[in-house]
Order: sequence, then C-alpha cells, then structure tokens
Amino acid sequence: MLIEKIFQRDDKFFLLVYHLFLALILFVSSNISYFLRNKSWQLPDKYLEATIIISLIFLVLSLFKSKESRFIRGIVQWFRIELMLVAQTFIIAILISVMLKISDDYSRIWLFTNIAISFFLFLLIKVIFDFFYTVLIKTNLIQRNILLIGDSKACQKIIHNFPKKVSNSVIKCLIVIDTINKNDLNYYGVPTFSLNDDYEYILNHHFIGQIWIISSTKTQSYIEDMVDKFINYPVDCRLILPESKFKFIEGLDSEAGYDFYNVSFSPFYGTNFLIKNLMDKFFSLIFLLISAPIIIIFSIFILVEDGFPIFFIQKRTGWDGRSFNIFKLRSLSKSGSSKFKQVIGNDKRILKIGRIIRRLSIDELPQFYNVLKGDMSIVGPRPHPEDLTKYSTKEIRNFMQRHKCLPGITGWAQVHGLRGPTAESGLMNKRVQHDLYYIKNWNLMLDLYILIKTIFVVLFQKVD
Repeated sequence: MLIEKIFQRDDKFFLLVYHLFLALILFVSSNISYFLRNKSWQLPDKYLEATIIISLIFLVLSLFKSKESRFIRGIVQWFRIELMLVAQTFIIAILISVMLKISDDYSRIWLFTNIAISFFLFLLIKVIFDFFYTVLIKTNLIQRNILLIGDSKACQKIIHNFPKKVSNSVIKCLIVIDTINKNDLNYYGVPTFSLNDDYEYILNHHFIGQIWIISSTKTQSYIEDMVDKFINYPVDCRLILPESKFKFIEGLDSEAGYDFYNVSFSPFYGTNFLIKNLMDKFFSLIFLLISAPIIIIFSIFILVEDGFPIFFIQKRTGWDGRSFNIFKLRSLSKSGSSKFKQVIGNDKRILKIGRIIRRLSIDELPQFYNVLKGDMSIVGPRPHPEDLTKYSTKEIRNFMQRHKCLPGITGWAQVHGLRGPTAESGLMNKRVQHDLYYIKNWNLMLDLYILIKTIFVVLFQKVD
C-alpha cells in the first residue's frame, strides 16, 4: 500500500528521486572528466566546489522550473525538458565563474568533457528509470484505477487520451449515463455499468482508487447528485471540466490536456507521506522496544486474573475502508466481552487490571505492531470496529471520508476529549468532524503537535 499511496495523485515523488539521481550524475561526470584529463580521482578543492555548485544549480532548476506532475517516458520530450535543464545549468555556472573572475582557474577541456559525459549518462539514467517506471505500472504498484462516469462520447474520448501504455491512470470501468450501444465500448475492453448498479461492489471489485466525473451538457443535471453519493465512499473524487455550483476542496490539476477539480482528495501522498511513514516505522519500533517490559508485566496480570488470551484481536476499518486485525491488550473478561457493544464507564466486563490498563492506555501499546505492519499510523483517525463503521455510515453523512488515510493510535479527535464510547447523541458526529479536519489540514507539524498533546491527555485526563 505504501508505494501505491505515495504515487496515488501524481509522480512528483518519482520525479524528485529521478532528479536527485541526475544531480548525482553531474557529480560523477565531473569526477570522470577530471580523471580523463589528469589521471587522478582526487578532485582539487576548487574543482570539488565547482562540482557541488553545478549539481545544486541543476537540482534547484529541476525542482522549481519543471512543472511536470507525470514522469514522461520516451526520449523526444525528454530532450526538450531535461537536456534544456542541463544546458541552463552549465550556462549559469559559467556566468557565475565569469562574474567572479575565476573562469581561468578551470580547464576548458574538463568543462566540455564534463558536459559531454553528463549528456551520455543522463541518457543512460533515463533508459533505466523508464524501465523501472514501466515495471511499477505493470506490477500495479503505482497504477491509479479509475471509475469513469459520463456520457458515451465523452467517456470514449477520455479512454482514447489515457491509453494504458502511456498513462498510469487506467480506466478500469465506466458508468455511462446516456443510452448507448454497449458494443461501441467493448472495443476498448472496459466494463460498463449504469447509475442503478451497486457502487460499493464496483469500487471494491475493480480496486478503484479514483472516480472521474465528466462534466458535459448531458451529465450536468447529474453532477451534484453523483458527487453527493460518491463522497460517501473513501475514494478520491475528481471532476473533469466541471461547470457545477459545487465548492471544491482543492484547486485545479491538469493531465493529458484535461483540467481536473479535486472534490475530495487525500493529502496523504508523495514525499510528505513517505516521511510520515518512515517516522512511523522508526518510532513504533522504538516504542515497542521500550514498552516490551510493560506489555510483558501486564500480560502476566491478565493471565493470572482471567487466563488466555492475552491479546484482544478485532477486525477494524482502515484506509479506503479495507479491514485489518487490530491488536490490543485484553482489558475485558472473556465471559462478558462482546464485539457488538461498546465499553462504557463502570462496565462490569472490565477486569480489575483492565481498569489500570485502560486508564493509562496501556492496551493500545501492541498497536505499534500494527504500525510496523503498515495497517496503521501513530497519528490518524481511530479505527472503528466493522459493525460500528457500517452503522455510522448510514447515520452520519460523509462518514467514510475519515478513511482516506491510515488510522492512528492517537488522533485530532482523541486529544480534544473525543475518546471512548460514542453512545451520546452527536458525539460520533463530533469525532468525525475532527477526523475530517485532520485529514484536510494534515501536515507533519500537526502530527507532532498531536503526539505531544497525547502525552498530556494520557497522564492528566480522566478516562473511564
């Protein structure tokens, strides 16, 4: 799931890695050029400084000048984009040396050999990255499976402009809203459905990652209703050339000549999400090692008071509504536990040691194993039991939007006192609104704030 989510919106992370490699290539080509000229791999300080500056200039230009959000396979457009960046890099470097009156300190042969070798190595790296990109798509790791909704002609045009060999946004199925001879679309090999079919089945069966709704004269009257329906699913929803009154959460994107408005889009993708995931793995491993003695001690207490099992394992709802097994230290008696009933204050099912476990949130410690597995994050909306998810989906509008990220051990709702049972009227709705706020406004600093505040909540807030 990690790689899939990193690339779910665009290829900016892949492009970042690609340009970092190209910057490294500039450093390598400088060393090769100096070796060919002087038969030595030991770069003098002034050449080393020049090499670092050239690499940094290229990296800055590639990060701030390039507007591409998709990795372009093939050589033709690559010549226009990447080689222009190389040329600009060396021109800027030469101008800097002239302005500082240090151009005579460097060998012209080294410079032009460096440029020639850079072009050759860039071409080699391009071929290698094209290969890996193709492999990632073929193995379905970065493929965005699309449910396309629109009139027949518009759908055919979109499919034609997003062929599988060119784009990693793959149209997996259609919902066609106008009367059409289905044989017309069988040519593309894409299954078609109607507005009356089972949406949940379509999304799950075809592993849909995004929904594209095409705005046209034929679909205009359906758009508001379709957005209202699909926003209740944990799937990113986009409008193509929209003309509706809907207020969009995010701005305009472009791809293959089309404009996209993101009605609902998870911000958990790209470099920031990778950093969050790496931090989750690192800290969860540390927390598991530190808390291992605590888990062992309380496991013994549970065993003495109520026997096996020590751990409570339950199906919970995760990212995109997918289920996973959550691990907790058991705090309820075996005879009185029920997966259908939430735990309330003074619940008779709670063990004597269970009250201490729940008071200090020690039962949550094994969930760091879920974080290591990739089922959860340290910070995120709390995962609910599947039965509670099914019930809340019917009762609360946009409830499934809270599943557009990894569920967490702690979250924005929990540090604002919305913990424990949700039996009171409106309490679940408040929790959902806090979860949606977190998803919409997520950044790494917000995660850090929640972690710090969680410590104070656990130590000083009373929990039944």
